[in-house]
Amino acid sequence: MKSIVLVYLLFITVAHSHSACDEISFVTRIGWGAREPTSITNLTSKPLSFFVVHHAEDPPSCYDDESCIERVREIQIFHQNSQDWVDIGYHFLVGENGKVYEGRGWDRQAAYSPGWNNDAYGICFIGNFNTSSPNEKALKAAHSWIKCGIERRYVTKDFYVITHRQSQRPGYTTCPGDTLFNVVRSWPQAYKQKNGDESKSRSLPAKIVALSQALSSVANSWKDIVNSFKTSRSTPITRIIRLGSTHFDQRSTVLKAIDIPANKASEFSNAIVIDYNLPLK
Repeated sequence: MKSIVLVYLLFITVAHSHSACDEISFVTRIGWGAREPTSITNLTSKPLSFFVVHHAEDPPSCYDDESCIERVREIQIFHQNSQDWVDIGYHFLVGENGKVYEGRGWDRQAAYSPGWNNDAYGICFIGNFNTSSPNEKALKAAHSWIKCGIERRYVTKDFYVITHRQSQRPGYTTCPGDTLFNVVRSWPQAYKQKNGDESKSRSLPAKIVALSQALSSVANSWKDIVNSFKTSRSTPITRIIRLGSTHFDQRSTVLKAIDIPANKASEFSNAIVIDYNLPLK
């Protein structure tokens, strides 16, 4: 009798155990026939607190398994052959067939936005979303994927979502398209820029802001108060930037970085900023 009761209780426990990860139809790299990366760089720390949303723009949307696999392969080939990246640039991709495709996965650095590749997970909706939104299947898959990341402790519970265009200087990109941009801004975890009537905008937290954003802000509006930005003391030693005889370390202010050569700016943008108390443009 005791064994029957124990089995029954175990059944009840399993029946009521629900995971967002179970909601995802997930396609591994092997499943979509990924090429091998030419090199691998792991994330320096986890869990992460940011997601950066993209759209693929070209190729177009996909609605069935065969075409979505074809699209993901095309994106990887473009990134490796034309962009000279070591692998597909995103951590994960989402098709309008409702499936999530493994890019670089939970543990590796990506290549989707300078200054964010080691500090945020990049998710790409396959298709062009300037004038239309991803369908409900794709949006539900993305939300379940984010929840799954929290459950598996790859993502903090108090995470933020931003779009590609918000991760860089104004005018850098229109990604993820105007319609998807507005969709993402409606999400509870979305960071909204503080302008217009967005009085309930969610501010980015201090200590987790890419230096590329600080440089963008300084270049656009705030050169007179640039000294309020300082790079994090916890910045790994490997992120010290050497430009000729000039060294920028974790104690350097952004003021010292304003005139660095354009071809070196992306290196410096990998640092993290603390004491970031101004609204981002």
